[in-house]
Formats: sequence, C-alpha cells, structure tokens
Amino acid sequence: MPVRVHSGIAAHPAGWEMAMHEHGTFEMSVVLEGRGVFQWDGEERAIGPGHVVLIPERLPHTYRSETAIRFGVLEVSGMPRETSRLVRRLGCGDRPAIRRLPPVMLEQYETLFRQWLRTISRPLIEEERFLATWVELLLLFMLQQHRNGADNMSVAASADYIRSNLASDLPIAALARQCGLSESAYRALFKEMFGLAPKPYQQQCRLEEARWLLRATDRSIQSIAAQVGFAGVHSFSAWFQKFAGMAPSDWRRRQQGNE
Repeated sequence: MPVRVHSGIAAHPAGWEMAMHEHGTFEMSVVLEGRGVFQWDGEERAIGPGHVVLIPERLPHTYRSETAIRFGVLEVSGMPRETSRLVRRLGCGDRPAIRRLPPVMLEQYETLFRQWLRTISRPLIEEERFLATWVELLLLFMLQQHRNGADNMSVAASADYIRSNLASDLPIAALARQCGLSESAYRALFKEMFGLAPKPYQQQCRLEEARWLLRATDRSIQSIAAQVGFAGVHSFSAWFQKFAGMAPSDWRRRQQGNE
C-alpha cells in the first residue's frame, strides 16, 4: 500500500466543535496555539500549546476549542513497518496517546513542520520515498523528546521562563527545584541542551532583546534598560558596551543608518 499523507495547519475560532468522526489514517495533531479539549471513547483531555495528540486508525474522536486554536495536522496511511513501530514507541497502539512539547521544542517543531509543508507543496521526485522519510523524521523528532523524559522537558520550559522574564533575577535554585534536580545537575543539563549555562543564556537573551528594541523601536534607553533587567541607564550602557562593543545610543544610530 503506498504512503499517502494529508497535512496542513488548521485554525479554528473559539467555540468551534468538530463532529465525532473516525478515519482510516494515523493522525498526529500538535496544538501550536490556543486551548481546547480532545474527546474519545467516553474520555476527554484538556489540550493546549505543545500538546501532541496521536490517534490510531478507526478511532472515533472529536475536538472542541475553548479559545481560538491552531493545529499542525499530519494524517498518514500506508506507513512502512519501521515507521509504524515509531508510532507504537510513542505509546499509540489501540488507544490514543497524548504527549507534550515544551515551548522551546514546540518552536523547533513548528519550524520543521512549516518546512515540510513548503516542501510537499512542490512536485516531488520519488514521492512515496520522500513522504515516508519526512513522516519518519517528524515522528523521530517526537520520539527524541519523549525519550529525553520529564527532566529535559522541564529544563526546556525553564529556558522559556528565563526568556520571558528578562527583567527578573535568575532564580537558579527555584528553577532547579521545579525540574527535580540539584543546582549542579540543572546547570549541567541546561548547558548540554542550550550550549550555555543559565546565567550566560540569560545574558544572551537580554542582549538580543535590547538590540531588537534599539533597532526596531524609538523607546528610550532607560525604558529598554528596565525591560531587560537593569535599574539604571549607566549600568545598562556599561553592560551593553562590554558585549556589543559600543554604547547603546551609538549602536542604535548605526543600525538606523544615522551615521
């Protein structure tokens, strides 16, 4: 049986509800944005950003949305035996399985998924082989996150917390505790995943944010300093010059072409 794929990004408004249905394909739907509920066989599960819903063939199921919601949907039939084994390793046999990608991994998956959609929109050479290879790649991405387990997912989520709270002090002890790790183990695992220890990672994120604000907005240096965690302009300027090689006002003028 040849590999057949139906795939795309599905967007629905708040209050949308799909009729109970089944299909003759394996389905993997990833919630890219929004919140809703997945129902099957008298059971239901709340789903939100990063949830991965894996559904076997011929399983009656439905979705409804509580907010506007977007899914990355992959439906596959005629999977090679090795690819089917990957599905089972993800826990999807006779019943559905629900996994979750942390925010950092969700961003990576969405980038990969959009590349997949762009690629299959064009004529394909050796189409069946190409489709089977890409489906296997997407499943292997999920399996890698599943294998990494809760610690890695928690560490990835902590990186998202750091990026979203640049104005705050870095609570290493609290983040390590929430990941169920000692501080030394947390620092080591964080560096293994992101190439930097938590503090240098925070500094890198602060610098990227400051550069973007200087280049793309007309906000004052003082306002930008506060947003990335500095109480005063002088300390921010000294820090920025250390990493960027010039004062923030000079960097802004150069980026905006005023020199």
